Amino acid sequence: MYHYEFTFASFIILLLLSILSLSRNYLPTRRNFFFRCLLASEFVTLIFDVLSSEMDMCHGLFSPGILYLNNMLFFLGFVWRSFLDFSYVEALVSERCSCRGLPHWLSRLPVLILTVVILSSIVTGAIFFIDAAGYHSGSAYMLIYWHAYLYLVFMLYMSVIGLQQETWTKIEKASLLGAYFILMIGYLVRMHAQPYLVMNSFYMLVILIQYFAFQNPDFSLDRKTGALNQDAAASYIKELDSRGDFSLFALVLNDYAESRTLYGESQMTAGIQAITEYLKLFHPDCQIAYTAAGRFLMLTPAPMNFRHIREELDQRMLSPWHGPHLHLYLTSSYATFRGSLPPQTSARHFLDYTAAALQQAERHHEVVSMHAELFAAADRATSIRQAVDRAIEQDTIQIYLQPLYGTKEKRIIGAEVLARLHDEQLGFIPPDVFIRTAEHSGTITQLGEQIFAKACRFAASNELQKLGLKNLNINLSPIQCRDSQMANRLCRIAAQYGVPIRTFKFEITESTLVYEMRLRQNIKKLMDEGAVFSLDDFGTGYSNLMRIAKFPFSDIKLDMSFVRMYCQTGKPLLPAMVASFQAEGKETTAEGIETEEMAKSLTSLGCDILQGYYFSRPLPEQEFLSYLQEQKP
Repeated sequence: MYHYEFTFASFIILLLLSILSLSRNYLPTRRNFFFRCLLASEFVTLIFDVLSSEMDMCHGLFSPGILYLNNMLFFLGFVWRSFLDFSYVEALVSERCSCRGLPHWLSRLPVLILTVVILSSIVTGAIFFIDAAGYHSGSAYMLIYWHAYLYLVFMLYMSVIGLQQETWTKIEKASLLGAYFILMIGYLVRMHAQPYLVMNSFYMLVILIQYFAFQNPDFSLDRKTGALNQDAAASYIKELDSRGDFSLFALVLNDYAESRTLYGESQMTAGIQAITEYLKLFHPDCQIAYTAAGRFLMLTPAPMNFRHIREELDQRMLSPWHGPHLHLYLTSSYATFRGSLPPQTSARHFLDYTAAALQQAERHHEVVSMHAELFAAADRATSIRQAVDRAIEQDTIQIYLQPLYGTKEKRIIGAEVLARLHDEQLGFIPPDVFIRTAEHSGTITQLGEQIFAKACRFAASNELQKLGLKNLNINLSPIQCRDSQMANRLCRIAAQYGVPIRTFKFEITESTLVYEMRLRQNIKKLMDEGAVFSLDDFGTGYSNLMRIAKFPFSDIKLDMSFVRMYCQTGKPLLPAMVASFQAEGKETTAEGIETEEMAKSLTSLGCDILQGYYFSRPLPEQEFLSYLQEQKP
């Protein structure tokens, strides 16, 4: 007498899960293919488990051929289900790491051999046979269990390899191992309680765990756009590369950060959604991914007509993106690739290459075809990012000081604190490079606070007044200024070293002024503690004089390119600007002073502070102190 209570509940759950799975769009990857095959094999196994059990009990009512067919289909579903579940786990692990799995011949040989043995049972009776007395287990019946245990061992082997990678969450690790142990218990119960058809229930529990932990298609989608997210794009690129050459057409919205500031976050999100829908509609043969910061990817295994796609998108960008309360004018730049991944290149590294290519395309307003030189540059960028992360973790960023010459005092009256990074592996990394890298990676706040702490330590160790210094100038990144807690943290750091905030003059660039509300909050907090502010690199940004007038800058720093242009051409724009700042009661600092003639010229214009190689290059702390001792008014 067989008990089907568990089987009926499993069938309902399996039916609902299959409908849900087939109604959603899945990436055409091995993992998703094997999951759907696993659902199909579970259907076959469950249905013919019940049918064969019932028919075997009433064998007199059915012909031997029907009995053999039903039992064969059950056993085939039973053994292929084990193979497909292992194949699913192997594909899942392969997506997460570059490890080599079992040889294909080894993973497929057991199921193929047992399939032949099952099919031959109608002649040999190896797994089962049917006679006048009904169904009987054959001499090789236990092979189906040893076969299942073998694939459990294979699954455990792949799981152990995969879980050594750091890409798994705790829930994913628990799900992977939990499914393994549930199957082991299920097979043991099946061996010793055959009248209770519970093995399908154990398998349904495993399939549910796999679905909710790994298979929910929402895990692959970017929530804002509905396109593939970066993780899904990396998985698909790896899948495509395993099959051979593939094509990529990448698009980036030009000046994305500025557009987001201009139109607002909600408007830009709506615009990105509109672009996603457009790409899906007009390129249904491609998988569309959105990898943040206005970057889209179109992926397909087939060759693409890059020129045609570029012309089509350029034409579309001439018109605004419309929608409810939406009217955006945007432009774009492009990068293309056709081929396979370079040796030793992961899919995630390839996405870094793509981002670098799009940066180059946007910078030069061209279509960038991705090639070996670009990959090398992207590798360099990755190495720099790792070097910056190491320096921040180990607190090895150094500070250098460049003197500031007061034209009225006719002596050095201050110094600008500058960051320098010398990595053991990469050597000297230019400050504009590693600071930009830190801004892109989101570590600029930590970097800036470490630089400020070292400046505080220098001020605490040396009496600035005795050195003749009024202030130390500190640069603040625009990203730092977006942090509403920036001023509070800087005040705490200064307090730890016993240095008053009025010791410092904080320099911010014109691009920072777009974050007006938070910037005002931070400026007020620091000015309440006695700090002063300087506008850095005037003449290179997008700000106007009215916006500058809204902020309490005590000093305006003229960018070196602005200064050099005046010294070379003598055009009256710079003198007029200096005069207007003087009328507003603001000091002016001229950067890039390299010769005595430049120093005299800018002094005659009325500039209050001069800075440049004519006085000194940036110096390490001890060399700067020695430099001050050598100077005479």
